[in-house]
Amino acid sequence: MNAEGQRNIILDLCQVKFADSSGLSSLLVGHRLCKNAEGVFILSGLSEAVARLITISQLDSVLTIVPSVEEAVDLVFMEEIEKELKKEAK
Repeated sequence: MNAEGQRNIILDLCQVKFADSSGLSSLLVGHRLCKNAEGVFILSGLSEAVARLITISQLDSVLTIVPSVEEAVDLVFMEEIEKELKKEAK
């Protein structure tokens, strides 16, 4: 995804109190970029209002959402291990 080979993004939204369609569109772009780079795009720390908007927009079935940054880091780590194991199995 970038010159350093980074392909995963953890986006901590704990300070975000409001989002609109432009914000949702940006989240989808981030998700698509990571997916195309065979990475993961993870949201954490959603406020109730932002979580509700994502749910109403039915993006909760598309985006990966976890409660905390720590859980997001663990998820990225697990995804990377899984990818390595799949490579070795080929």
